Formats: sequence, C-alpha cells, structure tokens
Amino acid sequence: MPGEPLLEFHRVSFEREGLRLLTEVSLTVHRTEIVGVVFQGGAGKTELLYLGAGLLEATAGEVMYRGKRLRDHASDPPTMGFVFEDDGGLFENLTLFENVALPLRYHTTKTEDEIDAKVREILSVVGMDESAHRFSWELSRDRQRVAALARALVYEPDIVFVDDFFIGADADAFHRMEETISLARDAYETAFLLVMEAAPDDFGVADRLCLVDHGAVLELDRTSMLG
Repeated sequence: MPGEPLLEFHRVSFEREGLRLLTEVSLTVHRTEIVGVVFQGGAGKTELLYLGAGLLEATAGEVMYRGKRLRDHASDPPTMGFVFEDDGGLFENLTLFENVALPLRYHTTKTEDEIDAKVREILSVVGMDESAHRFSWELSRDRQRVAALARALVYEPDIVFVDDFFIGADADAFHRMEETISLARDAYETAFLLVMEAAPDDFGVADRLCLVDHGAVLELDRTSMLG
C-alpha cells in the first residue's frame, strides 16, 4: 500500500511563450507509489516532471512536497532522481560505472571505497553489474535507460522522475524494464512518476495509470489501457 502523500500538484498550469502546456493539473504521488501518466500528443509531459522536480516554476497553482510548498524546501531540499528521455542523459565518454558514480563524487563526501560499494549495489539491483565497465554507446537503448535509472537511484531518492522510459522498447525489453522499476521500488522504497505518450496494453508496473487531457487527470481502467 502506498504511504502518505509525497508529491502533490494542486491545479498546476504552465505556459511557455504564450502557449499553455498544462492547465490546472491536480495529481498526487504517494510515498513508494508508482504512478504512470499518459499525455495525449505528448504536450506538457516533460514540463510536468520538471515542475515536480523544481526545475521549472508553475505559471499558476502549487507543487507540494511532503505537505510543504516545494519552493519552501530550500534549506532541506528533497532527495529526487531524474531519468531523461532517449538515452537517459548518460555521458558517452564515461563507462556505466563512472556515470553512476559521478553524482556521488561531485555531491557527497563519500570515500572511493564507499562509492565503489554503492555503485556496485545499485548496478546489481538493476541487473547491470556485468556491464559496469562498458560505455553507454555500447549498450542498447533500453539498457541505456536502465543505466540512467541506476544513476538516478544512487542517492536512494524519495522519488524518481522518468521521461518516456519505455518508448521504442520491444516486448522483452519492456518487461525487463518494468521488472527493474519494480525491483528498484522494493529495494529503496522509492516512488516513481513515469510520464509517456502512450502506455502499452499490458502496462502493469504502475499502481495507478492516469491520463492528462486538457488539464483533467483521469484514472484509467487497467483493463482498457491506451496502446
């Protein structure tokens, strides 16, 4: 069962250069919950993640984190991870191990032994420990995304934002990627907010699957998900 509300969008709107991308979206992600959000046409999906992570400011409405406005968390910033679209934002000139280790090296005081242990632990959880010393360009696109997920998990964040994780994945890769997210949630009690343009018919990893259509958030019937 999901825990208490973690991230809340209260009638959030966002526009850029006069174009309204999100209109009064209200949505809650509970602690340890996996929520999938489908955007018809894709408009606004990445912006919703950026707003939730505090990388963009809403035009109207409020984003709340643990019951307090996200912008009021300057002194105690939330622990969040981000998996970007396409290749996940990996650095091509770094090995998988180095990509995952990078945030710990630049943003923590962990020793190299501690970093080594944490990276190996994360890679084991996502099933990529045997690829630790390969470069991102040597991996398939779905493996690149899983590697990016490993990097996002390195802080053991409260929530991970994931942009179109499954796009282009074949059936086998899709199910492996679903299983990886489920395992990561169980290992670190992490919540996930997944945004996508379409959900496969057998999309089952999400606790809730929602549709954003002109600002309205509708929970989809799991027996008739979008394909």
